[in-house]
Amino acid sequence: MNTPHIFTIENTSEIGKPVEVFLNGKKVGHCIYADTKKGKVVFCPQPLKVHKHKKKVICKTRYGRVTVEHLNSQSKVG
Repeated sequence: MNTPHIFTIENTSEIGKPVEVFLNGKKVGHCIYADTKKGKVVFCPQPLKVHKHKKKVICKTRYGRVTVEHLNSQSKVG
């Protein structure tokens, strides 16, 4: 079965499946990008912070073992 390995806000809401992202077994909140093959997660820490000059929301990238669970079926990907 060909399962996707890149999860973004757009493609998970497009298929109508909310997901939870785990990095090294710990849940990552406010995740905007997850790649299970590369082991990469991009998330926005809370409270949101805006860059002083660029006026963009500050996001952080972390690497490790990434797993993604669909909330409806509880099946793990990655």
